[in-house]
Amino acid sequence: MSYLVLARKWRPQVFEEVIGQESTTRTLQNAIAQKRVAHAFLFAGPRGVGKTSTARILAKALNCEKGPQINPCNQCSTCQEISSGTSMDVIEIDGASNRGIDEIRELRESVRYTPVKNRYKIIIIDEVHMLTREAFNALLKTLEEPPSHVLFIFATTEPHKIPPTILSRCQRYNFKRIPLKEIAASLKRIAEAEGVEISANGLFSIAKASEGSMRDAQSLFDQVISYAGKEIRDEAIVEALGQVDLRVLYETVDAISRRDPGRCLEIVEAIYHEGYDLDHFCQELLEHFRNLILMKVSKRPEALIDLPAEELDSLRDQASRFELEQLDHLFHLLLKGEKEVVQAAFPRIMLEMVLVRMATLRSMIPIEEILKKLEGPGKEKEPLLLAQRKELRAEPIPTQTGREPERVPLRKSMSQSDDQQGEIPEENALEMESEKEPFALANREGPVRRTEVEEKSAGRPENRPEGQEFERSGEPPATPSSEEGDESALRTTWQELVDFTRARKPVLGAFLALGALVGLSDTRIEIGFEKGSFHYDRMVEKENRIQLEQICADFFKREMKVVVKAVDEEEKGKGRGHGEKRIRVSSDQERLPRKAPDKEPLVQEILRLFEGRIVES
Repeated sequence: MSYLVLARKWRPQVFEEVIGQESTTRTLQNAIAQKRVAHAFLFAGPRGVGKTSTARILAKALNCEKGPQINPCNQCSTCQEISSGTSMDVIEIDGASNRGIDEIRELRESVRYTPVKNRYKIIIIDEVHMLTREAFNALLKTLEEPPSHVLFIFATTEPHKIPPTILSRCQRYNFKRIPLKEIAASLKRIAEAEGVEISANGLFSIAKASEGSMRDAQSLFDQVISYAGKEIRDEAIVEALGQVDLRVLYETVDAISRRDPGRCLEIVEAIYHEGYDLDHFCQELLEHFRNLILMKVSKRPEALIDLPAEELDSLRDQASRFELEQLDHLFHLLLKGEKEVVQAAFPRIMLEMVLVRMATLRSMIPIEEILKKLEGPGKEKEPLLLAQRKELRAEPIPTQTGREPERVPLRKSMSQSDDQQGEIPEENALEMESEKEPFALANREGPVRRTEVEEKSAGRPENRPEGQEFERSGEPPATPSSEEGDESALRTTWQELVDFTRARKPVLGAFLALGALVGLSDTRIEIGFEKGSFHYDRMVEKENRIQLEQICADFFKREMKVVVKAVDEEEKGKGRGHGEKRIRVSSDQERLPRKAPDKEPLVQEILRLFEGRIVES
């Protein structure tokens, strides 16, 4: 007797042996038990998942000499004839080779006659989507009103190619891909029955290569047995099937984690000379990275990853060497590289460059750490309270006739390093007396001079954003002394407030650093932002203003009213260090020279962290 391949020898003979299609087999069994069997069925699904086998089992169950019953006996002559394909009343037709209208006309003539031996004449058409349009049209009338003794069972892998008029006349059952674990379990039973020794990893390798098809898995298992005999090693499976060994994938990822591009090139050399498809290797590596990511994010990865328990442990160990952000970045680098490998004229070289790029990728720095580095030391600085500083009185300075009063620079650059922002010297301290009116550091109506600020014109309304409170004082704000110590103290106070806010609320502190101190008194602080800017819109939000008032109260140790002002573009000065803006207080005020972008401390820090460079536009 000739050899019977495993796929035929272990073909399901009852509904319970059809693996992975429980919903379909249960429905068919219930239909038989309740005598509600339709006259036409459509079995749709991938190759090798049991469509034709289920059709044969249904034919046997309906025509069994002891039936109809939910499972055929497989002992009577009818069941044996159907199993061997010799039954006169169960006709199997290949739709690909019998696709014309003439064959369908002959079929229509044959179904008019009663069965030779059995209850039903059953027509099984495999790959029915291959029939021509004319053949489908010829079949329509017979399919709609067939004789009572005729059943049609259609099987297809491409149901979308079947005309809707045919679909509407059939009961459709969708067959699913079989899970890898169920395929591996079935192969294990076959191996035990055949006396074959094979590891769990080997069974999973065969199951994975089958891509959810039981017939393919059994055929591959047959091939491996022919190659390796009854004792099968994992290496023999890889050699027989031409698969990418799991160890190669682990080794590649290990080389990437060690930042060893040389080892990556050696792996590409090896798989190239072994004859592996480089695109297939990329796909396998992509799936491996997908499994590593699932290990990071899933609480039950074993339910999502089709691998044996020992492989899951190895996967978990390898995933622990990466951060989730790194794995995500590597996955997308490889995904883009896989497309390049497919399209490249020299796929090997392209794959080498992709792996080198992945192996030389620098560690991902969490955004929180970047913010901390940009903000400086994380610990809060003890604010220097204005009330604790030495009082400096403003001496009236007589103006000289015919000579414009001397102007004072609004503020020096505040882009000092953290080690330069220490305790304010005693001689530069400043005390604000609570009974005094608010003073403006940058008065918008005129330049800051060494004389008192003149009163604003009475009929000139001040432009303010809607919803922003501002209590106008009957008296013009007093101007502080223009000594160098005053400016230094106010600069330091503003910088300390920005640092204090960053320590409490990093995002709010970042917005605050983009503004400028406009006015300050014992109970009030005015902050200016460029009108219409993003940070101005954020700072006028009620929630942010409330948070800032609370932070200012903690900083100054007393209740403070925060007023956010909008500054027009023409009133905005040049950018200074740490994102601070200098408010221009008069159209004739001399502008301070702007630093070159690469000299700005914030720009230098960003260039250092991200290893970037300034591109001239």
